[in-house]
Amino acid sequence: MTGTPAQSAADFLRPRVQTLIREAEAAGYSKSRVLAVLIDLLDDTDLEDAGQ
Repeated sequence: MTGTPAQSAADFLRPRVQTLIREAEAAGYSKSRVLAVLIDLLDDTDLEDAGQ
């Protein structure tokens, strides 16, 4: 990636996370459960090899 992004990381990620949460809720998961799992995944997953 070169240069400075036109938008903040939060602005980039927010709509994607909101969509993910809506899809998970439609599949029957509670919002609190989805958020807990996302936090756990971010905390426990090695993201070093995520494309950088």
